[in-house]
Amino acid sequence: MPSSDEPLSNAFFEYPGADFILRSQDSYHFRVPKSYIINASPVLDKLISGAPSTPDNAHGGPSLPVVQLPESGAILHSLLTFIFPVGPLVPSNPEVAMELLHVAQKYQMVTVLDHIRGSIARQNPPPTQQDAVLHIYALAQKYGLHQEALQAARAILKFSMNFTDLEDKLDMMSGSALYELWKYHRKVRSILASDLTEFRTSGARGSLIGLRCAELSSSQIPHWVDSYIESIGDAPHLFDVTEFHTALLRHLPDKGSNGIPGCACKLIPNQTICNFGEALTSVVQGSFEKVGVF
Repeated sequence: MPSSDEPLSNAFFEYPGADFILRSQDSYHFRVPKSYIINASPVLDKLISGAPSTPDNAHGGPSLPVVQLPESGAILHSLLTFIFPVGPLVPSNPEVAMELLHVAQKYQMVTVLDHIRGSIARQNPPPTQQDAVLHIYALAQKYGLHQEALQAARAILKFSMNFTDLEDKLDMMSGSALYELWKYHRKVRSILASDLTEFRTSGARGSLIGLRCAELSSSQIPHWVDSYIESIGDAPHLFDVTEFHTALLRHLPDKGSNGIPGCACKLIPNQTICNFGEALTSVVQGSFEKVGVF
């Protein structure tokens, strides 16, 4: 897949049937058919309707309307590849990606915005290091990208957010932004812990009924499952099928081929695991939704 980081000299955009020109802040011209643009953006539709015509000296052709935009040629070129039926130029670094999303949002390109987000998600895996996630969050806040800011804020839940851990992050974002993120972090964990307690006491909403285990909790679900659910409140990243199976393995130490007497956890049906996973997912996602806009 092409990259939007290639030199602009190798990325000239001239589409057949062009009837107007988009001019970038750094004076690159993009000759395109207005029908594609006005269908993609109501904002640019208004700009195009009032654009003056100027001689197209570079091509020796008739005068074409010119719309001057404040974005760079590189960003506009990448944006156009998501509007026209050509191979999209997907940004390979978060700074360019966030700026591109910002421009698409600014011009109210709803379909294009979804296209860009999908392409970025397929090409660039989400960051796993705290500083990288915080960087994405700071960029999203800078560009007013609520969806990306919320995704980053949720990803940060897996990390510690004590004030002492954040002192060296002030070079990445303002103290007020960090404080808002810290408050969101605390609120989500508080609500999640409360909802998980209700989930545990309800017997995992009946998803584990009939499961025989030698060590049942007061809610009549296996004690190891009860502990696993409780742990998610402190470490939301433990909400993962791999962690679930790890908890199961800890419950089943090497006790010979017969396992723990009176325990059938080793033979949990796949459907039971699926039912439990769906119920737990509903709880976790519901807790996130309760927090709302941060």
